[in-house]
Amino acid sequence: MSKREDTEKNKEAQEEIILTEENLDMDLDDAFRDLNDRYLRVCADYDNFRRRSRLDRAQGYEEGVIDTIRQLIPVFESVDSAVKTLSDLEMEESKEFAKGVHLIAEQIKEALERIGVSEIEGEGAHFDPQFHQAVMHEEDDSHPDNTVTEVFQKGYTKGDRVIRHSMVKVVN
Repeated sequence: MSKREDTEKNKEAQEEIILTEENLDMDLDDAFRDLNDRYLRVCADYDNFRRRSRLDRAQGYEEGVIDTIRQLIPVFESVDSAVKTLSDLEMEESKEFAKGVHLIAEQIKEALERIGVSEIEGEGAHFDPQFHQAVMHEEDDSHPDNTVTEVFQKGYTKGDRVIRHSMVKVVN
């Protein structure tokens, strides 16, 4: 081989090496972009997972509270009935007992308020089908239309959710 052929072969080999390095750089850039894109997607998926998990826990807690309140509402109403019944008694001993039951009823109301449970407005309130269930209607000119005149069963809400609708009588 002559020197000239060697030089040409060397130049061709160098050009091949340069082309291979350029391809390698392009392949590395593409691989970097691909891996970076995957990394960003995994990070976004993880953030979404954390947010969904947080919301699921909060909703689960709310559902647990609401289910518990639904189970305890009959007990609250029994205490209210006892207060109403005992307040009519005349004997001194029964008045002291009635006072104790009344204090228990107040504690129950305060506990419900602390966890965000409130009683739905009753008599004199405007009838709202989202909160009230009309079980009776009456005609009465002394009250404006769609006014609640009597509550048969109290209703409760927690935040914007209705735990139980109030059963009411409405003026038409």
